[in-house]
Amino acid sequence: MSICIREVSEVYDYISIHSAGYAKTVRTEVLERFIVQTLGFEQTGPLQFSKGLHGTHVGLKGISANSDGSYAYYTLEGIEEVNLVEVILPAMMDEQLEHAITGLAMAIADEFGWCIDEDHGLDT
Repeated sequence: MSICIREVSEVYDYISIHSAGYAKTVRTEVLERFIVQTLGFEQTGPLQFSKGLHGTHVGLKGISANSDGSYAYYTLEGIEEVNLVEVILPAMMDEQLEHAITGLAMAIADEFGWCIDEDHGLDT
């Protein structure tokens, strides 16, 4: 399986994983427990996580998005359910790191029955 990486040059590159039509949500405590206990990430803030992989850090962020995948927030504090996870990518990746990140994305998608956004989440 290949995954597409969304490129947002002014902010960061990421992989978008979300429920179909952004309709299914998961409780934040369920997401947090899976990300920390199963995937081995450290929680760095509300719905924000980091993990060292192959000499670099990979970040994750849980987000509550509307039905078209749009979101705007000032803080992730107080959010009780999410329907979107962004895997925040490091600037430089080799094949080994890309393979590890693909595994993480697939694990999240499989756990929650979500999909990895093939079109990068852009309305084109």
